[in-house]
Amino acid sequence: MSKPKVFLVGIDSAAPWQVFDLWLKELPTLKSLVEEGAWGRIRSTVPPITCPAWPSTFTGMNPGHFGLYDLRYRKLGKRYFDFHIVNSRLIKYERVWDYLSEAGYKVITAFVPVTYPPSKVNGCQIASFLTPTTKSEFTYPPELKNEIFSVIGGEEKYIIDVYGYRQMDPRELYQRLREKTDHDFKIIKHLLKKEWDLFVTVIMSIDRAQHTLWRFFDKDHPRYEEDPELKDGLLNLYKQIDDHLADIVSQLPEDTTIIVLSDHGAKRMFSRINVNELFIQEGLLKLNKKPKHPTGLDKLEEQELINWKETKAFALGAYIAQVFINLKGREPKGIVNPGEEYEDLRKQITDILKEVRGEDGRKLNTIVYMKEDVYCGEKIDVMPDLTAYFDNLHYGANEAIGYDSIYSLATLKGPDDSNHGEFGIFMMRNENVRKGEIKNIKLEDIAPTILDIFGVKPNIKFDGKSLLR
Repeated sequence: MSKPKVFLVGIDSAAPWQVFDLWLKELPTLKSLVEEGAWGRIRSTVPPITCPAWPSTFTGMNPGHFGLYDLRYRKLGKRYFDFHIVNSRLIKYERVWDYLSEAGYKVITAFVPVTYPPSKVNGCQIASFLTPTTKSEFTYPPELKNEIFSVIGGEEKYIIDVYGYRQMDPRELYQRLREKTDHDFKIIKHLLKKEWDLFVTVIMSIDRAQHTLWRFFDKDHPRYEEDPELKDGLLNLYKQIDDHLADIVSQLPEDTTIIVLSDHGAKRMFSRINVNELFIQEGLLKLNKKPKHPTGLDKLEEQELINWKETKAFALGAYIAQVFINLKGREPKGIVNPGEEYEDLRKQITDILKEVRGEDGRKLNTIVYMKEDVYCGEKIDVMPDLTAYFDNLHYGANEAIGYDSIYSLATLKGPDDSNHGEFGIFMMRNENVRKGEIKNIKLEDIAPTILDIFGVKPNIKFDGKSLLR
């Protein structure tokens, strides 16, 4: 019996309705995987954001075990908004490539979010877009970095990410995303020549395009723009990925398990709710002085503009509202007592959030999650007390303060055409998986499924389950 082999590619932000419904016939490689294997929508984490989602995928654990809910996290102490960028050291659980390395299998990972700094594996690893600079040690082993530089023509040609994509001219952005996609696949194809049993990679270009090029193909988008050059821009990026996958799949042994999935989907974004402005109106957040222009919470704290003695709640987040109660014993100057007062306040805030209407006066289909209903694990205390999906994610959120309204199109980082969606795509070709649509699957199912293929049974209770069972 031959040794198992698994090739997994993540397409960050690939949306089920785009891939399975709208464009599948134009994506022959993905179409063949759908026809030859299992496929379906896969439920993302709460919130459906890259940095909690991919770690949950590859550990099989709920984000409450890591305390991650965004690209950044709050370091609790004397300050409320001591923000830090997520990194791999925050993931205290082994990931699927760690288990397989320990079992003697060869593994390769490339561009997987939250793998910087890289870890020691039985194989090699290239960190993702959170790599600070090309001078950083972003590969394992360290000497792999120069090997990769030589593959793409030098250090100066290495592309960590397409920075500033929200502010970039859309045509330039489209070309830069195509370059980034080709760049990543050139490295991937080089790594495929090495010895491996598990190969995992993630492509980020669709995510960047969803946020910025959506309005050029979607005629129902409130900010639709007719542009002959960009109307198929998003589709063409999908097709570019599909073409590269065709090349790779044709070279893999026929018994290779192939998995394609996304960490979350995408949805048309109408506008944003300025949640902290709403809280000010409702008397839940008090200012000593209102800023003259939209300002981030960390700057407001530095300028001592927030009156914490009378503030009961505040919100973080640009896509999803992540609400934190100013809780005694957790927050630096907490005023809300745990227990009945805390629970009553959460119910009050839930009602306020659900009553928010759209800019056109339309009642929004807003979903609010209590933390204990969606999280489990030892870090649940640092997770948001409530999480709100405004209009089921067709409205985003904005945490900045200094607007004249509870509505805005852009955060301080810029505008977005789309929000994240709560379901991603999943497809898997494996002889032991039933062909056809598969339902009720979640990201946490991926790690136990891969380990099951290899017959590796770690002594841990996953939050997901193997799809082979």
